[in-house]
Amino acid sequence: MIADDPKAREIYARVLEFVGYEVRRAATFVEALGTSTSDADLIVLCNRATLAYPGQAAKVVRIPEGTPPDVLVANVYQRLAPRPGR
Repeated sequence: MIADDPKAREIYARVLEFVGYEVRRAATFVEALGTSTSDADLIVLCNRATLAYPGQAAKVVRIPEGTPPDVLVANVYQRLAPRPGR
């Protein structure tokens, strides 16, 4: 979860943790690079327009601040849900 607003970052991270996801938090994309966050399955960007970095394998979900938590969870699930035959 990358969000510069600490309150939004914490709310969204806690919601995702509540439904069973492991969440790592960062205020900026630069802060996330070089940490265990860089091997994430999915990167959630809140109010961020960040380009992919070289070697990035993680999918990205971009959400505007104020997105209802249930919409965030649905977006994350759609990106990470196992699909038959894959």
